[in-house]
Amino acid sequence: MGVIFTKEQQQVIDLRNRNILVSAAAGSGKTAVLVERIITRLTKDERPLNVDELLIVTFTEAAASEMKERIHGAIEKALEDEPDNLHLQRQATLIHQAQITTIHKFCLSVIRDYFHTIDLDPGFRVGEEGELKLLKKDVAEAVLEAAYEEGTSEFLDFVESFAAGRDDRKLEELMLQLYEFSRSYPNPKKWLDSCAEQYHVEDVTELEQRPFVLEIMEEVRQCLEDVQELLKYGLAICNEEEGPLVYQDTLQSDWMLVQSLLSASSFSEMQEKLRDVQWMKLSACRDKTVSERNIQQVKDIREEVKGLVKNLTEQYFFESIQEMQKEMAQSQKNMQTLTNLVKAFADAFSEEKRRKKRKYKEALIISFRFSRLLRVLPNTQRN
Repeated sequence: MGVIFTKEQQQVIDLRNRNILVSAAAGSGKTAVLVERIITRLTKDERPLNVDELLIVTFTEAAASEMKERIHGAIEKALEDEPDNLHLQRQATLIHQAQITTIHKFCLSVIRDYFHTIDLDPGFRVGEEGELKLLKKDVAEAVLEAAYEEGTSEFLDFVESFAAGRDDRKLEELMLQLYEFSRSYPNPKKWLDSCAEQYHVEDVTELEQRPFVLEIMEEVRQCLEDVQELLKYGLAICNEEEGPLVYQDTLQSDWMLVQSLLSASSFSEMQEKLRDVQWMKLSACRDKTVSERNIQQVKDIREEVKGLVKNLTEQYFFESIQEMQKEMAQSQKNMQTLTNLVKAFADAFSEEKRRKKRKYKEALIISFRFSRLLRVLPNTQRN
């Protein structure tokens, strides 16, 4: 009896001509579904594919081996039902050269096939993790030492801002972290340049329109809308049969105050309004018919409201937009220095790897010549 797939699994197997993202827990049958999808593409589609036209990548060698074994087994099983099927016979042969491998191996094969387009020695090797770690550290130290020797004011300001203690360990870590992250982009140097450019602002008006400022304003507005909902709830309690009606005017004043904050159209205006916030005092409630529980509830709601508005001020509006612009200008200088260091490191690291490769080849040549000499020497001595 064959495997019975769920409706969702069958949908994954049958969907064509689109991207598919499958998210499922471990052990839920993802591999079985993928194998079935591949076999369907190879055997049951109107225009069946050849297995060597597919790229199937996994994260581990074991997973790749298991995947190839399963697909091979499924092809063999299909051949038992149709032994004269030439297409299936061809798949049984092609499976041995199919691209069913790890991501790293696939990338390595692409690099080996197109080494000439990236100016790479075809005899390159992949460095060991420990070896590369030590090499990166040496190169990073050399780059920083060269920067110290040059001693520009921008670099010295950067060191003053980010160095910790008496060594440059933090600077090295920062440089290497940014280098590693930049390598995930198609053009690392272009991305690094864009990082520094993000801090460049001509004036306050331009800063007000930056995405991060607009996101802050949106988050603040959402929080203030939540504050208004709390106040509405407090007003509802005031209007209950045993509610503290005497608090109603104060909460309505609070609601109007928050509404005024929501009307701010810019960061500067919001900051100015927050700076001028003044809360009314709650009147004393002497009505004995009012529930103590309702009184305390309204008081708690109001304290929460005041606390939320205070947090917004402390979190986002602790300095003026003009001060923020000055800090952005200084941050741009620091970021420009950091990205320049990372680019210098990338060039130096690449050159050092090439130098080590040349040194390695020279050592091989010397070793080869020495071994030939050893083979010749006994014959010479005998003569």
